[in-house]
Amino acid sequence: MKVQIYALTNVPDAVDTLDAGADLIGVAVDNDGRVVEDCTPEHAREIFAAVEHKAACVALSLGLDAERLARMLQITRAPVLHLAARDLPADAIERIRKRIGGVKLMLAVLVDGPGAIEVARERARLADYLILDSGSTTNPITGATGQTHDWNVSARIVAESPVPVVLAGGLSPENVAEAIGVVRPWAVDSFTRTDRPGQRGIKDPERVRAFVRNARAAWSAL
Repeated sequence: MKVQIYALTNVPDAVDTLDAGADLIGVAVDNDGRVVEDCTPEHAREIFAAVEHKAACVALSLGLDAERLARMLQITRAPVLHLAARDLPADAIERIRKRIGGVKLMLAVLVDGPGAIEVARERARLADYLILDSGSTTNPITGATGQTHDWNVSARIVAESPVPVVLAGGLSPENVAEAIGVVRPWAVDSFTRTDRPGQRGIKDPERVRAFVRNARAAWSAL
C-alpha cells in the first residue's frame, strides 16, 4: 500500500509529510493560480528537492499544453506528471507523453457513475497510473473537492486495471480504512482532508500521520 499526500506548498510541511511515511508527495505547479495551492515551478523544485531522496514527486497540472508542461518538468524534475483536467483527449495525452520523454503519466478519472469504468479503460492505455477522484459539474478540474464518490465503482476499476490505481476524493484519517477495504487500490491519496482546518495548502501533521497509520493498518488487515 502506497500513500500519496497532496498538495504541499512549503518545504517544512513536505519534510513532515515524508517523515510521516508518505510514499508520493504531490505539488500543484504552474496553473496560473487556479488552485489555492498552486506553486511556481521554481518553488515546486525547492519542495521536491527536500523529499525526493525518499519519496516519488508528483507535479499536478490542470493544463494540456505539451510545451509548457515540458518546461515545467524540466525545472521541477518531477518523475511523475498528474493531469487533472476534466477533458483529457487521447490525442493531447499522446502528444504530452511524446514530449515529456521518460516522465510517467498519472491520469485522472472522474468517478461520477458507472460510466467512469469505460473512461478508465480508455485512459489506462495511455497512463502509467490512474487516479480516481471526485468532481463537480461546475468545475473543469477532477479533484480537490473534499468529497467522496461511489467506491463500488472504483473497486470495479481497480479490479480490471492493467496499471496501478490511486484512490482519491475526500479521503481522511477517519474513512481511509473503510475505503481501502472496499476498493483495495494500489495507493490512497489525501488532499484537503489532511489540511489544517480553514487553511488550504497547510498540512496538519497529526492528521497526516493518522492518515498514513490508518491506511497501513487497514491494508495489513486485508
